[in-house]
Amino acid sequence: MSSAKTQKVTPVNNVENNFVYKKYDAPNKIVLSNYAAGNISEYPIEFTKDSKYFFSSIGSCVKIFSTATGAIVKVLSQSSNLGGHSNKITRVILNPKNHLQLYTASLDGTIKLWDYNDDILLKTYNVNAPIQHMVMSPEAPGHAYIVVKSGDEKEKDKSKDNCIVYRFSFGNSDEPSQLRRICSLRDCSSIDITNNGRWLAFGARYKAYVWEINQDTEDVPETQIKEHVSVDLITVLKFHPDRPILAIGDRTGKITLITNYNSDNTEDYVRSLLHWHHLPVRCLTFMADGAYLLSGGEESAMVIWQLDTGHKQFLPRLGGAIDSITISPNHRFYCVGLDDNSIRLINSISQNIEQVIQGLQYAHADNASNPLSTGLIIEPHNHHVVLNGVQGSLQFYDAVSDSHVMNLEILPINRIVRSGDREVIHAHVAHVAFLRSGEWMATVDMRDDKVTTPELFLKFWRWDPDTQAYKLHTRVDYPHTKPITSLTFNPVSRQGPMAITTSEDKTFKVWSLNTNFGRSASGAAAIDTAAWICRSVGVYRDNVPRIAAFSEDGSILAVAFGQAITLWDPYLNSIQAVLAQPNPEDIEDLSFLGDNCPFLIAKSKSHLYVWNILTCKVWWSYYISVDHLAVDIVTNRFAIVSNYSSGNKARVIVFDPKSPNPLALQHMEYKCLSLAWLPKEQDGNTALICLTNKYEIAIHAVKSSSTSEAAVVNNKEDTNALYSTSNNETAPRLLDEMYGSRETERESEEQARIRLKTAQALREEAMTANKKDRSVRHREEGDIAGLSAPSHVLPNVESLFDTFMSSLMTLRIDSSQQEELAPEAMDLDEDAYEDKSVDEDSLLLQDNITKSAKDDFPALSNYFNQKLDQNPTAHKPVVERQASSSESESDDEEDPSNINW
Repeated sequence: MSSAKTQKVTPVNNVENNFVYKKYDAPNKIVLSNYAAGNISEYPIEFTKDSKYFFSSIGSCVKIFSTATGAIVKVLSQSSNLGGHSNKITRVILNPKNHLQLYTASLDGTIKLWDYNDDILLKTYNVNAPIQHMVMSPEAPGHAYIVVKSGDEKEKDKSKDNCIVYRFSFGNSDEPSQLRRICSLRDCSSIDITNNGRWLAFGARYKAYVWEINQDTEDVPETQIKEHVSVDLITVLKFHPDRPILAIGDRTGKITLITNYNSDNTEDYVRSLLHWHHLPVRCLTFMADGAYLLSGGEESAMVIWQLDTGHKQFLPRLGGAIDSITISPNHRFYCVGLDDNSIRLINSISQNIEQVIQGLQYAHADNASNPLSTGLIIEPHNHHVVLNGVQGSLQFYDAVSDSHVMNLEILPINRIVRSGDREVIHAHVAHVAFLRSGEWMATVDMRDDKVTTPELFLKFWRWDPDTQAYKLHTRVDYPHTKPITSLTFNPVSRQGPMAITTSEDKTFKVWSLNTNFGRSASGAAAIDTAAWICRSVGVYRDNVPRIAAFSEDGSILAVAFGQAITLWDPYLNSIQAVLAQPNPEDIEDLSFLGDNCPFLIAKSKSHLYVWNILTCKVWWSYYISVDHLAVDIVTNRFAIVSNYSSGNKARVIVFDPKSPNPLALQHMEYKCLSLAWLPKEQDGNTALICLTNKYEIAIHAVKSSSTSEAAVVNNKEDTNALYSTSNNETAPRLLDEMYGSRETERESEEQARIRLKTAQALREEAMTANKKDRSVRHREEGDIAGLSAPSHVLPNVESLFDTFMSSLMTLRIDSSQQEELAPEAMDLDEDAYEDKSVDEDSLLLQDNITKSAKDDFPALSNYFNQKLDQNPTAHKPVVERQASSSESESDDEEDPSNINW
């Protein structure tokens, strides 16, 4: 840190050159863990034969959902490296020959056959052209009718045909697959085939074409194709299951039924009109018996037409425009795909919605009228991802379990998107922020139709633990006179919760929760009557504040006014310092890091700056275009994304603010729309999530680079090999550098033999001394009870009880025996008593493995014997002590109270 603090700001040009042209191996790598979300309702779904599961194409994979729970049970074509599709899948169809197999058609120009039970790719058919539509007939399972793109998408002449209809023959084991050209069209919108496989219809612009299928192999001549002209632009067409009726839906909402379409005489054509939709018809489906026709469009209502009577029934307010309708094989469900990226299973009898599978709502949003202005925000309670949903709402999505949590309506709106040809302008949620504890959420929604007065609302939402949702607490009308540019909360609530808003009216406002409204109440009632009010207003010169950020401890408020960063005391609303950017560009984003990290990250249009708040200087900077910035307050890291100007690719870089060297760098094969760090409850780490241009949430993990680990292992192996094979040259080591190198010495065979012999002698000597010491200690301590023997040689417990108790109560038993034998001992001859004492003492001495004094010290013993009138000194004290003890015990009875129990 000391060297880093004194370093000067690196010149921008040099940093750019080093960063771009010098190859850098990052110590970590960004690994893709999983994909979540995606567009689940863009194309029609397909049911299994038992109606228990259905298939939905999501990007380049196919997800299998359960109709009972709505959960994902399996995913097909997960990776192109394992045989999956490399581009978007446009159609999924069950194999008519085997209902346990599935056909998938994709824009990568291939048709694949899967065993979806075992997730096995059976076969791949190459068409070599992007497939837009595909249909198959149960009666002709060997052929598929496809619509492919032709020509260049950038073709300036829009009047040329850009679609070709083919019949693709799968062929048998001995027959190759082949294509048969049927027709070349411009903007083919729909294709369908009859159940018996005899007629094929496809619509393009103002004409519907009908062709009677034959088995020729040559290209189909135009004379075999019948044309039916429509007054309005055709959007969809569908065959009746039994009768020769072709239903055609157009842009004005009319449904035209052409009867006898297969007749060669145009006078036999009978047209009837069904008209309720006032917006384009997007889908048509007949029931299996052909008595009813189901239609859907942008009105968010499904219409059920009874063909014989013309009676119609409605299922309104489904939640979005209807893109597809599929009926389950058991006729229990109407599976409706909506443009809010949801699939709804409707009971065909009760007409109630039984299951809702919700994807990422922003996948079908109009980016022009509903931009992703909130970005990816992490909700503090459950770590759900919060972002713009349908217009006027926020979506809470669980990226880990890949499931929709809830949809919060910031303001109720009508789902009708158009009134005639005029688009309806809805309110847009521009900003959202959460208090660090998750107790409060703030939102900003705006609406400006350029005709009436613009609408601007600041709303504060309080977390309800009972419903596990946010409820509206305070609404502030027109908090600023011009649009709000940013919204943030103070992470620390020392003096109550605090929020900051910046606006184009050149002011920023401090909002706090005022409880004065509830002084007469107490407890929860006081909180309910409290309201958010503006506490103070801040300005700096005549500049517009673009972004505001709080430090982790809440003591510093940084507000970016143009190219200047101002530091404020949020409680006193006083300016403390001003940080001037080296480059004259407006600051677009500001972020502080976590605890004990005094760095402030700032980005402009073409620069990235890391400020040290302690020194108020630029720590380091880069000349780089940053599209998105995300800060991880747990690990004090931050990530940036730079999208390439051409192509859907991006570059993600992870930094430690202390060093300009990236921790990880990765090139992504997608364009990143937003970036965030997602905490993981399993291991306590954080994951990097990106919203791709395919509206999928890519979850990444930052891990140590395997290349660096492999290099370390190889380096160790090379060092060991060098050390083992060379006697004079060794690899440099840390201790050698500190204390000097040492020479490698090798002992001779004679030296090794002497060393081993000496070590063996010392070991045997130590073992002998240890054995003698244990032997002497064992004899000194003795084993009166005989319990030190191994357990398997000991007698039973009854035999050992007396011996064991005797060893514990030796003194008491000896005293009682001496008291009983004292009168008899007095009548005995003194010589005999001494002999007995001598025998007992000799036994005691033998037991203690100690020789007599005469044997050990003969000279000393003779000396003391002469001095003590030739009396043996070794035995006399013992006899006198025993006699005195017997005399005292014979005079008085032993007092039980004096016994030391």
